[in-house]
This record gives sequence, structure tokens and C-alpha cells, in this order.
Amino acid sequence: MAACVRQGKRAKVILSNVTNVYKNLALEHWILNNWSFSKFDCLLIYQNEPCVVIGRFQNTWREVNVNRAEMEGVSIARRVSGGGAVYHDLGNVNFSFFSDKPSHCPTRNLHFLSQTLNDRYQLLTDHNKRHDLHIGDKKISGSASRLIRRGSFHHCTLLVNSDLAALSGLLQGDITLKGTATASVPSPTTSLLAALSRDVIARPRDVITPHDIVDHVTEEYLSLYFESMPAMVDLWGEDCCQETENNVIIVEKVPDKIIDHHHQSYEWIFGKSPKFSKRFEVDDDSSVSVTVDKGLIKAIDGSESNELVGLRYDPDTISRSLARHHKKDVL
Repeated sequence: MAACVRQGKRAKVILSNVTNVYKNLALEHWILNNWSFSKFDCLLIYQNEPCVVIGRFQNTWREVNVNRAEMEGVSIARRVSGGGAVYHDLGNVNFSFFSDKPSHCPTRNLHFLSQTLNDRYQLLTDHNKRHDLHIGDKKISGSASRLIRRGSFHHCTLLVNSDLAALSGLLQGDITLKGTATASVPSPTTSLLAALSRDVIARPRDVITPHDIVDHVTEEYLSLYFESMPAMVDLWGEDCCQETENNVIIVEKVPDKIIDHHHQSYEWIFGKSPKFSKRFEVDDDSSVSVTVDKGLIKAIDGSESNELVGLRYDPDTISRSLARHHKKDVL
């Protein structure tokens, strides 16, 4: 890994103990917009309670089983980067690699993660041109990037011992929707521990846990820059700034002042879905087309259910309204 060392640059690792998806995405966004990466590279590591995170240009209803997420209390978030939908839980670890734009290199980051996992646990992970990590033909990590003038980040998941049944069920949206949104590319998925149980990969020397992976990746990342692991410091402490000598920074809370509450709103999570349409069956012989823009019903062609125009899109409400009007017509 010595070839990966960036001459003249130092490294910081930020470990977030926060498990709220909106707060961790806000932290990630704040680091990108407030830190300078000309002298420092940075790795943010965090985990989230169960949630689905979709790409900036995706259709929420097409990617997510919204009803199931609501019933199970699973949060839905939209990130500022592109890419496809992913599932997070406490069996998954998220890595965000920050750098200046000339140093932005997802391939290098994934090579580092793959080699770290392989060396530590005797795994057989690899990465592909789509910037996925995989074991055999099964995906264990997806990634996306965000670049702005002052810097960039490349973030990726790592399914360690995630609930794969929940992942599969929640990432089952309505594929009948018609529009221009970026669609996720379906891929067979596994976790590190699930792969072990099927003997797809060599058995590791140690039991793999998210905590152990966080510790080892932190140590290996700092070693690329010939940095050691000194005493940790709190990100919001009086003595902490980007130039602190402490290379490992802890986050116990995310201040409300850095959270963009718009990113928790219906307008962002659902309303940012590109314009789309869906055809609803009224009976065996007829159907209507519903057009949705910015998360709101704009038109219902072929029906008198115009009282729904202007309301938030809800397929169950639309189906009930159409059925009610059809019953009146029959009578």
C-alpha cells in the first residue's frame, strides 16, 4: 500500500458515534463545505439505524417500498450525490473519503478497502468499474461521489452483517413508474458474514464485526500517510480544528446549526423525484394515467377524480378514489 501514500499531505479520520442518517449526511455535507483538503485528506466513518438512502436524481417511489418503510419505522433519505439506492443498518459501515478535486479517485479508495479487508481477514474481495466491492458475483458495497469547487468526497457502504432480508424487501419500489429518474442497477447482494456462511470466501483469522473493521480501517488509513493513532479529540471541542495534531476525531453529536432541515422534508426526499407518470387500472377494460411532478399530482387523464390534483402522490389514496368514482358511474 505504500504506493498510495500522498506526498506532502496529512490525514484525518472522523469517527461518528451518531446513528441518525439525517445527522450523518448533514455532517458529511458540512465537512465538504467547510474544510480545506489542500493539505489534508479525510476519512469519515459512520453507521446508521435502519434506513434507505437514495441518490440525488432518483424517484423515491420507484426505489423504495415506501409503505413497508413507514410501517417498520425505517427512515428514507435522499443524499446530495448521485448513484443508486442503498440500505443502511448497524451491520453496515459507511466510509466517506474526502480530498481536493485533483486527488479524487474512487478506484484508489476501493482498492485500499479491498486490500485492507483481504489482508486482515483473508477475504477475496475485489472492485469493478462501477465502483462496487464484491465477493465472487455478489455485491457487498455500492458507492457514489460528490465534487464541488473546494473539494470532493467518495462514499461507500460495506455490508458486514446487515439484515439482507430487510434490504431486499425495502429496495423493492414500483418499477411500473414511467419517467427519467436514475434507476438503481439490480445486483445480487451479500454481506461479509453471509458469504462466510456459504463458504464463498476463505474463513478469516478473526470474527468480523463492524467495530473491528472500523478500528482496522482507521489504523490502515492513517498508516498510508505515516500517521499514528494518538489520543482522540471531540470534533466540537474547544481545542479541535482541522489543524489539530489529533488525527482521530470523535463525533458524539451533530449540532442543530449544521443540519439542513430541508433535507428531512417531503419536498427534498419525495419532491425531488423527477416528473413521472403511472397508469392505474380502473376495471378490466379501462385505466387512467396519473402525472406527478415535485411529489404532487398534476393531472389525472381519463378520470373525474380531479379532487386529487395538487395533493401529494399516494398510490393507495388514488386507487381508492378511482374505485369510488367507478362505483358511482356503475350505479
